[in-house]
Amino acid sequence: MTSVALEEQQEKLRRLVDDWRLQSNVLLNNLAKDPYRSPSTFDACSSNYDPVRVFAEPLEHSSLSTLVESDNVAVSKFVAVLSYDCSEISRLSRYARRNIYRQLSLFGHGSNPQEMLLEGEPQKAFGHALPLFMELSDITRRMSAVMCNLLQQLDFIYSLQDKNGTPCKSFKNITLVTAFTSLGDGLAMFLILDEVLANNDHIKNYLSLFTSMLNKVKLEVDNLGIAVGDLDCLDQVLSHLGRLLEFGLFKRLLREESSWNEILQKINQNRKFLDACTSCIHDGLLAIIPRLDTWKESLLDRKEILHYVALLLFGTYATAQMPEKRLGKVIKEMLQVVPVIYCEGGFRFILLDLLRSQFIPPLSAWPILRDATTESATIKNKYLIHLNEMYSRDWQPMKNALACWVASFQSTIYQMVELSKVEACLTLHFKQIIQGILLANRMQMMVTSMLDLHMLLQVPIRRERLMSLCHIVVLIKVVESTFRKKELDIIQTLPHMINLIQEEIEQLLLLVKEKLLSEISRGSQAGKIKILSSLTRGRDTDTRLTDALSLVLISLRMLEGGGSGKRLCILSTALDVLQSILLGYLDIDYSRIKKLISKVELVAKFQRILEDVTECSFLYWREELMGTWFSMVYMDVNKLSWLQYLLDAFCDGLRLLKHGHVGKSVIHSLEEKIESAVKNDILAPLCKDIETDLRLHVHSTHLKESVPVNPRKTGVRNLSCYIQLKPLRLPMKSIHIKLHVESYLNSAFHKYTAMSPNDWKIYLDMRQLAGLKYGLVLNEIHLPEHSLETDFDVACIMQNLEEFAATYSYNMSNQVFIRKASSNHGRKASSVFGADNVVSSITTHGFGMISAALNSVLNFVTQKIIALPEFLQENFVNSISRKDINVLKISKKSTNGYPSVQGDRYDVAMKLPFGDDELRLLEQIRCTITYIGNVLGLVRVLQAGCLRYAYSESRFIRKPASIIRYDEEFQKLGSIDGMVTAAKIMHTAVKIIHQAEAHVEFFSSLLTTVSKGLQSSEKMPVRDFYLIIPPLIIYSLDFKINGKDKIMRRGPDTVNQIIMDDGFMMGVAFVLKVTEQEKALDGLHWFANMSEHLHQQLLSLEESKDTEQHTGNSGLTQLKIWGKTGSPISTETKKVIDKIKNYQNELELVHCSLDIAQTIIICN
Repeated sequence: MTSVALEEQQEKLRRLVDDWRLQSNVLLNNLAKDPYRSPSTFDACSSNYDPVRVFAEPLEHSSLSTLVESDNVAVSKFVAVLSYDCSEISRLSRYARRNIYRQLSLFGHGSNPQEMLLEGEPQKAFGHALPLFMELSDITRRMSAVMCNLLQQLDFIYSLQDKNGTPCKSFKNITLVTAFTSLGDGLAMFLILDEVLANNDHIKNYLSLFTSMLNKVKLEVDNLGIAVGDLDCLDQVLSHLGRLLEFGLFKRLLREESSWNEILQKINQNRKFLDACTSCIHDGLLAIIPRLDTWKESLLDRKEILHYVALLLFGTYATAQMPEKRLGKVIKEMLQVVPVIYCEGGFRFILLDLLRSQFIPPLSAWPILRDATTESATIKNKYLIHLNEMYSRDWQPMKNALACWVASFQSTIYQMVELSKVEACLTLHFKQIIQGILLANRMQMMVTSMLDLHMLLQVPIRRERLMSLCHIVVLIKVVESTFRKKELDIIQTLPHMINLIQEEIEQLLLLVKEKLLSEISRGSQAGKIKILSSLTRGRDTDTRLTDALSLVLISLRMLEGGGSGKRLCILSTALDVLQSILLGYLDIDYSRIKKLISKVELVAKFQRILEDVTECSFLYWREELMGTWFSMVYMDVNKLSWLQYLLDAFCDGLRLLKHGHVGKSVIHSLEEKIESAVKNDILAPLCKDIETDLRLHVHSTHLKESVPVNPRKTGVRNLSCYIQLKPLRLPMKSIHIKLHVESYLNSAFHKYTAMSPNDWKIYLDMRQLAGLKYGLVLNEIHLPEHSLETDFDVACIMQNLEEFAATYSYNMSNQVFIRKASSNHGRKASSVFGADNVVSSITTHGFGMISAALNSVLNFVTQKIIALPEFLQENFVNSISRKDINVLKISKKSTNGYPSVQGDRYDVAMKLPFGDDELRLLEQIRCTITYIGNVLGLVRVLQAGCLRYAYSESRFIRKPASIIRYDEEFQKLGSIDGMVTAAKIMHTAVKIIHQAEAHVEFFSSLLTTVSKGLQSSEKMPVRDFYLIIPPLIIYSLDFKINGKDKIMRRGPDTVNQIIMDDGFMMGVAFVLKVTEQEKALDGLHWFANMSEHLHQQLLSLEESKDTEQHTGNSGLTQLKIWGKTGSPISTETKKVIDKIKNYQNELELVHCSLDIAQTIIICN
């Protein structure tokens, strides 16, 4: 490495360390401010999100031609060409797996599938993803060219009629398993891409919208200032993408590619190639199927099934004939044993559907497919039953094996000191790595298959099985965590383990080399050796021996490196040729060599393989399991250690989204769901359970007879284990359970003490018990018993809000509450509650008491509103005849509005035509609405008190646009300590203003909250509620006027009785607003009609009075006698006239009060 490159790497490392140091400081500062909620870019304690991680994988810097260079030029070229194609196919497939599949599957994915995008958003999203689709086009084009070249080489090798002669005569009857497997790998890439594109409808839709936009842009090129050449280039790209996605990539590759059409025609006539391909598929599937769902199943068996299926489809396209019978039997067995496979990030392939969709139409009547189609549902159900049986059979042995593996793996990984034990320890170390990866792969396959098949077949999962699947997910993350803890130790010993396996392969090949050298040295003694017994010409024998020796030498040279993928590919190709040349003549254990090569590849790429087998991103599509599993874990103390592993499993979905390059809103939505699940299913129940436990123990002491506590049943659950848990690590933040519980209890105890000052001793004992039993450090409760300025305290009022609403009357104009005379209990003075009392309570308790009070108001109003329809059901509707209801509904549509007089139903005395039961029901409705209005009035009084307190504390401070830390600003200016202290006082005062304004805004949100509560409630007020308002007002007027009459009579029970009904008007206005019936009430024109009706009655009585006076003064009585007046008006008539005038005044006052109340509701 040059000095310049070394300096660049050192500079990058220095920058990385500096960034990490800065982010660590930010993390520590956030923890100091808000420890249990502080967000962080990553968690230094989490292995999944380490800032620095060592990634080790063997790389090859030598070119392929250099690696296979040999004196035997023909053999060298032969191996080089095949190895290059196989290596390139593997590279392209690996690139698609990392950079194409997930990005395409998540294209257009949003946090809410039903969310409608704004106009232009799909086009914008497709424009941002154009590089992805360009990569898709490039990689499919390159893969097509490489596979076509590989097919040409294989066609030439297996060709029976070669005019130019075979370059290597000893290569006539070879079986190139590696080449065919690589061909299947490349073809499988097209099948996976077709599956991804078929399951994502956004791609074609967005492409269509983007193309339409581009056509519109072409018409306005001059206005937009875009070069025509750029548009044409983009148009060509879109046209190519459209053709690429139109018929499916796999079918388009085999049908429309001109280069492939030529090679397919050649292959159709090359029977030797087709037989070799068929044999490769048959032998491969025959070897894999018995191993499936057993402990012998290897890591790549299920992926290779997809490769062989791709080769089968390729063969049917090439020959246009049905597969051979022997191959048909294997395919039938495969469809029964493993009808569904999952590969490449959890993509599901139903093999039967794949064959049916990709088979050419003439072969769709293949009996194997036809029979399997008729039994498709049965096969899937049998496979699910088989998985359940396999789970029941292998679950316990799997747990035991994993427990032994974790213990042995952690105990065997250590630095070697004695050289005599190095080889044995490396061998054991190597076996442990392979065993852990295979266990994780088997568990991942099991949980993925069972969850997906239960959803696909809509079969419910039993709770016990769901818990077991949760356990499997936890064990997968345990394997990952165990590997991560020892990752550096593994990396240190990685080259030695690879060399150890390669030495074993080398020993086997050296035996072959010695035998070949021995045979070549003998030369003329051909008759004594079995390998030459069937040959007649020594020249052919020498060629075969020398070619085999060249292949052995190339293989040995490949074992001299570090186990890179390129070297292993060359080694596998050379061994395929060598096996074909020496088949039946030399006893070589090729199967053992192949297994050792696969182990080298597994160990060399253990980090990438480990990420694949321990990834739980499939849980992103099973978000409903999050709350269920968290609840299960919380209910069992023995499973608390699962919690962090479960969080890591669900956080794998974040890595999936980040790799898929989705929008930040989608990632943020998943983060919120995970955090919300933790808080709702773990933290919230834990806080409530700890509070309940403390409350039961304390109450059992204070109320020994009322709250019996059995120590054998109560408190047996050890909740302290939850408090002792380490902070839960999330990629975006850490959640400290202990600090969260402390914050909850501090808030709860302060609130309860503020709301119930008489119980302060109980909450003090609970706080002390929390420290003794759970080790919680709680704040002192600095609250006096009650407010000392007056007899009123907001905290005391909130203890029984309904009693306050019943015993006090609200004055809307003066913003005060006056105690009703019936509730004064013989007092000579009335009690008044106003804003001054609120200020006194805030001074005593602080704004926390106001927050608790407003929450109580919200609950009270919501309960009353929802309970109101219970009075408006059948009883009241039946009390008014159907005829009257119809008249009301008809009349409100006319210009006259609500009928103030219907015959003589409402006489001059304003008596309602209802019986006692109906009047009693009206009284209940009036009281309920009055309670609501009084409580809303209490909210206004609380608002006024908050503002008065805030501005009395900071009357000379200008309101800033945002809260400024004055003390910090003064410190920056270098001010003295006295000025900094004054700045702190100013900051506190400004903060009080903002807190007060936050509480004032509560009134405006109350209406919205209650409206949402009604919409979600099944009990909605009746549709014609506004029609009941007039009878309620008339009843209220009667009640009010009768009360004032009692005051005029000055009875002994009416001392200091003051009648106010503003609470009723406020409640009516609020209920009308909530039920959206205020316009309907205005449409009745009831107040105008009632005023007119009373006016007409008054005129009628005035006329009758004049008539009575005229009649009384007729005849001799017309002669006035000195000192005498005319005939007086009757007492009853005068009473009626006075009463109507009182009704007019009160009605006008009620109308004005209702207008004011509605204005208040609307303005807020």
